[in-house]
Amino acid sequence: MKLSNKTANIILALIIIISLGISTAFMFTKQGYHEDELLTYNLANSSKQLNTEGWNSPEDFNEYLAATEPHLFDYAQVYQNQIIDASHPPFYYALVHTVCSLFPNMFNKWLAYAVNLVMMTISLILLFNIGKRVTDNNLYALIAIGGYAFSIACITTTIYLRMYATLTMFVLAFIYLTIKLFDRGRYVKFFEFIPLLPIVILGILTQYYFIMCAGLTGLVFLILQIKRKNAKSLILYIITAFIGAAIALIVYPFIIENVLGGNRGLGSLNISIDAITIVTYFAYKLGTYIQILAKDLFLGQAWLLGLCTLLAIGFGIFFRFVKKRKLPPKSLFVVVPGLAYFFIIAMLSPFNSDRYVMAALPLISMMYIFAFIRIFSLFNNSKVRAILPVSVMLASALGFVFVTPYYLYGKTSLYNPQTKNCLFVGTDMLEWNKCIDKFMLYEDTMIVQTSDMSPTLGAELEDFATKRGVITNGKITAFADAYMNTGNFDQTKADSITRISKDSELKSLDEVTVYISRLADKQKVIDYIKQNTQLKNAELIQADYSFDEFYNWYDYFVETESYCNVYRFYK
Repeated sequence: MKLSNKTANIILALIIIISLGISTAFMFTKQGYHEDELLTYNLANSSKQLNTEGWNSPEDFNEYLAATEPHLFDYAQVYQNQIIDASHPPFYYALVHTVCSLFPNMFNKWLAYAVNLVMMTISLILLFNIGKRVTDNNLYALIAIGGYAFSIACITTTIYLRMYATLTMFVLAFIYLTIKLFDRGRYVKFFEFIPLLPIVILGILTQYYFIMCAGLTGLVFLILQIKRKNAKSLILYIITAFIGAAIALIVYPFIIENVLGGNRGLGSLNISIDAITIVTYFAYKLGTYIQILAKDLFLGQAWLLGLCTLLAIGFGIFFRFVKKRKLPPKSLFVVVPGLAYFFIIAMLSPFNSDRYVMAALPLISMMYIFAFIRIFSLFNNSKVRAILPVSVMLASALGFVFVTPYYLYGKTSLYNPQTKNCLFVGTDMLEWNKCIDKFMLYEDTMIVQTSDMSPTLGAELEDFATKRGVITNGKITAFADAYMNTGNFDQTKADSITRISKDSELKSLDEVTVYISRLADKQKVIDYIKQNTQLKNAELIQADYSFDEFYNWYDYFVETESYCNVYRFYK
């Protein structure tokens, strides 16, 4: 069964509106930020440096995050910030800076979210068109897009204020254009490759993982065109891709350095740990990504993911060897980039985070739904076939019952300050980045750093890893350095805690809220404050989460509201 193009487009528009409406509803409940979401605003807008040895006002924090005069539409500053950060290319930050420059001196969650809304709208349109070209059936494409659009995966990608919705859009655009060129066969013209060029350039300049997806998609195109003996199309495709990559490298020549030696690329794996630790860690790492996939697309139920996978594989074998029905070649543009990207990124990513595989999730969702459409095609009864779209909608609804999207926060009392002023004591890991939005609620916030790390942290991580099957052989310190400190063993230790005893403003206070990073030696900090100020009493406002609350250790970094134990100190 097919729908008219007009009907299909109306349904597509409704799906997009409802999906973005759900995301927006969750955004209204979003209270806090992942630290990288705050870095989105800083890297997009500001060259402001906060005082990590003294006091900062709400205006200082706002300037750190917002686009301000004279740096409105200052793309040179955006570019320079990415060179300094050495993690990501600049295009996404330029988009965020553009929106923020339209609303100067303002920081709020809706500015970066506006970019995500546009990108997810385009992504859903592209996903529909990919599905329509793969199946030649707009109804099947609508079922597939509905399965993704109403999933936790889509909502989380939309509300996470980073570049991953933009990356998803460029990945899907590249795949769609590749399929379109493949469909043209020997009749493709040179000018038809031109739209591919800006997608390659801007995709690379958005996130380096785009290169992985483009390479996998290109590999499928290469194999299929060799099989077709279509050298002309293949050569033009390769030339276009290489020209796009070359232009991206010219625009931002730090790409190679960032990928090979930066703190988010292959250099993140340069660790000196026993082989058994690496093997057992990667086994655990794969398990966490299976959990992520289950949460994002399968109601948070790993057994359901396993069952659907077995059915898809089992019936795939049945169709191939019993029914003698091969997969259509174009389906490989969904299966190979989706699955290979997911598993490769799962193994190479510096942290076990859903964000790194977000671009693969619409393809994986479509792959599973198309597999079940194929299974239900065995039944001639239209009522039986109707079970599938009904099941997709029911599963989508249940997903929001069983699972809450990441990156919402709001489980804390820290947004209701108990004092007028705040003191943050952290380490050189710069944990204060996580708390800036909360610091803006105080009249003034003093930031200092201690070189005394938590004496229990190593044991906590050792215990956490051992319980999850990672054999550390006692090398948890190197393990923690490689993955918590992004492989930077040469980071300079900073210690400005002594300023607490000398600061006149702090001495004048009768009470202050104190954030103590869990990475710092909590007891030493508490004792130092009591011994060197008039604030001799302390009561706990909120304790930080325990690592044991999470199977995936990176979930702690996602879910924690502050990285800190928070106290009220008073005379």
